[in-house]
Amino acid sequence: MPSTVTSVVEQLAQRRADALTTLELLRGYRERVEAEKGLLENPTAVFEYLDFFIPAIEEVVEACDQISAEVQQQVKRSHLDLLRQIAANCRIEQRRCLGFRDKCINRPLPHESMRPLLNDISVTTRDQLTAFFDLNNAAARLEPFVPAEPEPDPKRTLGRRELFNRLFKVPKD
Repeated sequence: MPSTVTSVVEQLAQRRADALTTLELLRGYRERVEAEKGLLENPTAVFEYLDFFIPAIEEVVEACDQISAEVQQQVKRSHLDLLRQIAANCRIEQRRCLGFRDKCINRPLPHESMRPLLNDISVTTRDQLTAFFDLNNAAARLEPFVPAEPEPDPKRTLGRRELFNRLFKVPKD
């Protein structure tokens, strides 16, 4: 089935819906951490982790909304670049997930009853980051719809010597 802009917009809508579900979960986890922070060894680290990912995912939702609206008018190279940048950033941020697991989960906890909550926080963010890798596919599917860049006018390009002479005029005596 050939890709259409509409099918890519549907794909972005699915990523957006997934992200909204994740945001709801993360906000709920944050409320639980707030309520039970006395049982955590390092509640500050958990809050920092959540407070990093909640706005980051909100930004991706906004980007998906913006791109979905704009590509229906015209697909631009900047749309593809943004989708690819989000996917690349998500790959990098998976290290943050590993650090969180090492710092807050993969160790003896003062209250083992908190391990499932911490694990849910980690798995939810990791899974959402993985889902955002699909934005690379969306970018690839939009690629054929980017208008070709006009060829530079050969008369308008200057060689190094011409450019240098134009920029630095030799003073006349």
